[in-house]
Amino acid sequence: MLGALAVAAAASIWGTLGLFAKILYAQGVSFEALVAVRACVGWLAVLLFLLMMRGAGTLRVARGDLALLAPLGLVGIGLFYLLYFYTVRESTVGTAAILLYSAPAFVVILAWLFLKEPLNAAKVCAVVLTICGISLVAGAYDPSNLDVSPVVLLTGLLSGLTYGLYAVLGKPIASYLSPAVILSYALAFGSALLFLAALPTLDTLAGLPAASYALLLMLAAVHTALGFALYTFGISRLGAGRAAIVATVEPVVAGVLGVALLQEDLTALKVLGGLLVVGGAMLAQVTPAKAR
Repeated sequence: MLGALAVAAAASIWGTLGLFAKILYAQGVSFEALVAVRACVGWLAVLLFLLMMRGAGTLRVARGDLALLAPLGLVGIGLFYLLYFYTVRESTVGTAAILLYSAPAFVVILAWLFLKEPLNAAKVCAVVLTICGISLVAGAYDPSNLDVSPVVLLTGLLSGLTYGLYAVLGKPIASYLSPAVILSYALAFGSALLFLAALPTLDTLAGLPAASYALLLMLAAVHTALGFALYTFGISRLGAGRAAIVATVEPVVAGVLGVALLQEDLTALKVLGGLLVVGGAMLAQVTPAKAR
């Protein structure tokens, strides 16, 4: 029960990301500057925790591991943050969250192609459900009147792909490196990329109200450091598969907040599409033994 509560808390925290991002966008903050602050401050928080609790020796990794940690951070953190927060800016909070949850379907396909993990009927159904759900959310049933532009649909799906790649790229080293160490290196590489991307728009962070700076700090410390800490604790109690199922509350929280607080449009077909995507995310966690 404690593990499930921790995962649900982490997913609920992440579900509020889009709402707070929209508030900062309205004040002129660029999405590049926002994600750079979130990643950099989040990395410092994780690094400080590791140094205080486990010492500097914990951060030593083999040189060969850096060849995996670098793309993990650059793609799974850097590109993912840029794509997801751009999608939030250009669409609704709920739509961005649903597109993000194409990630489990991408993981199924990538793990089959590159990690030689077997497919089962449940995983194939998960991919089909995800495709159908995203088609409904995007309004693909009426190509002449799409609810999202092709560019936003592409960036939303790519955010799901890069999010899924974090799990695929991290799997080879997850067996001998702790999640906190992996996250610290991933955030370090991701932060470097995001800082470079944000350089032209860092001036959008100047002259904000004190409440906005507090919100930026919260997005970094709470949504990054605390969120990942809760999720990691939950995985240790539940296992990755069950934790991923509980984490599907994230798009639900995002969608509800978008409708309730931002007056975002929500149609019956979008709700159905969201349910299909969430169902696909759950099915993607079914192991071959359970499928039989």
